[in-house]
Amino acid sequence: MCNRNAETGLAAFLLGAVTGIALGLLFAPAKGETTRRKLKRWADDTYEEQKEYVLEHAGHAREKIAEHVENAREKIAEGKEKVMKEWNKRKDEISAKFHKEEEK
Repeated sequence: MCNRNAETGLAAFLLGAVTGIALGLLFAPAKGETTRRKLKRWADDTYEEQKEYVLEHAGHAREKIAEHVENAREKIAEGKEKVMKEWNKRKDEISAKFHKEEEK
């Protein structure tokens, strides 16, 4: 009994596969060579469009990055200046305390 179900299932599968292949061949829009040519043309066009898009936006991104780098450099210079002022102030305070203690 189980064997019959397996045979029926296999027959249905093969019939479906053959029907699918036949329909694919009947309704194929163009020869394989023509289809490959169209796909290649589409891929080339898409590549060129995306390449232009990336190059345009890469230039814009470079400008933005350059702005951020310049801002970061300015902030670092400001921070360095603040640290040096604080360092000199503390150094002077410590030096003054040291000299006071020497005088005693």
